Amino acid sequence: MQYQGEIAALIAAFFWTCSSMIWGKINLSAFTLNACKNCIGVVLISIHVLVMSIGTGSLQITTAPDAWGWLALSGLIGIVVGDTLYFRSLQILGPRRALVMACLSPLFAVALDRLFLARPITLFVLVGILLTVGGVIVVVLDRKANAEAPGLMPGRIRAGVACGILGAICQAAGGLFSQQGMESCGALEATMIRLLVAALATVLWIVSRPKQRKSIFDSIKMEHVKLLIPATALGTWLGIFFSQIAYKYSDLSIAQTLLSTCPLFAIPIMWILYRQRVNVLAFVGTLVAIFGIWLTLRYK
Repeated sequence: MQYQGEIAALIAAFFWTCSSMIWGKINLSAFTLNACKNCIGVVLISIHVLVMSIGTGSLQITTAPDAWGWLALSGLIGIVVGDTLYFRSLQILGPRRALVMACLSPLFAVALDRLFLARPITLFVLVGILLTVGGVIVVVLDRKANAEAPGLMPGRIRAGVACGILGAICQAAGGLFSQQGMESCGALEATMIRLLVAALATVLWIVSRPKQRKSIFDSIKMEHVKLLIPATALGTWLGIFFSQIAYKYSDLSIAQTLLSTCPLFAIPIMWILYRQRVNVLAFVGTLVAIFGIWLTLRYK
């Protein structure tokens, strides 16, 4: 299928946008939120793997040490560290501003591409990436975003920006390592391994710290679980699964660019949920970003 990776990236971006609207409503610390998300995500992806295994008649999980090594590293950096930083940025800045910080990851992905994989990036692709990121930034810097911060776990704006930038670096590195690991396995396997490692890492960290363990158990309530499950299903299970397809069938910089178009999907979602109209500047930013996407795909 032509553009399979690129289409998967846009689908993942849509799911991540939907889940971000939910994550900001859950009154838990960033690490607790991430730990719960990882554990629920492992259950969902395990069911997915089981259903696929029944359909094919065999359970296929790679035993290649290189694949496990790269994907484990990807899970630790991209999911454990990267997602925790993103959640903290989301809590401080709100959905659209946190998403604009996350959309800086293509620039870091380009740098990683050149440093570690020595892949050439054409001028048109680079311009397309810059246009996409620039357009997304214009969209999410709409002044109406000031009132979108959830206010449940407030913090300094500088801290939110710093967490967003560091999270974007972790996401780019996680994408690079994930792409390396999938040279000998499929997207579903990669999703399973990354989430399994991430869940084990967060659980071990919690178990090793009694005070944090008690705090987490005391904070988990049914009102949180009712939001955690749909947010995890959209953002962690489906979002990561489609992102793995994107990493496998597309160049890292292109996949990371398209995965960073979440703010574009946020515009109609915010309008549907909150009846928030889009101003002219945000609309122009959307058009610029769409053109950047086209340019990236056309000259990849």
